[in-house]
Amino acid sequence: MKQKNCILVVMALSIIVLAIAAPVDVFMISDGEKNIYSRPAPVGCRFMTRYIHSVEKTSVEDDYRIVGERIWSWEERVLSQNAGMPTERPRNGRLIMDGEWLRFRGGRFSWSELFYRVGNDTFGMNELIAFSPYSGHYLLFKLLPSRRLRFTVLKTPFILAFIHGRGL
Repeated sequence: MKQKNCILVVMALSIIVLAIAAPVDVFMISDGEKNIYSRPAPVGCRFMTRYIHSVEKTSVEDDYRIVGERIWSWEERVLSQNAGMPTERPRNGRLIMDGEWLRFRGGRFSWSELFYRVGNDTFGMNELIAFSPYSGHYLLFKLLPSRRLRFTVLKTPFILAFIHGRGL
């Protein structure tokens, strides 16, 4: 009986250590000087950027997923195909027209880091929309006007991701 209890205690401690030290993906946003946003990102975690196109003056939405320490372009939505907007379906992707939006889905584009230029309240009006598990809608053009942001995904122990996690 004593040996059985000892084995159970060792197993419980091992599970706790594993849960604390297990590597997880962490989605981070920095501006080159400081870390602005940092949260654990479960596989498939989604975020979206939205901005007003400088020439067309229409909304553009870019939908991303986080998988395997990379940021994957999932879908780009536009309202027209003029002035620098996408015009053809991506290689290995699809073009879906659903009335208002032209959806360019897929294409197998991914990055270990993604640089994103934020405009201001007259140029760009950039937004960041984070979805579950950390939902939030951030008006980047008000919070971080005219900044160049770096989006990255890093692998780090869960406990450090939890301790150092921060929102905008």
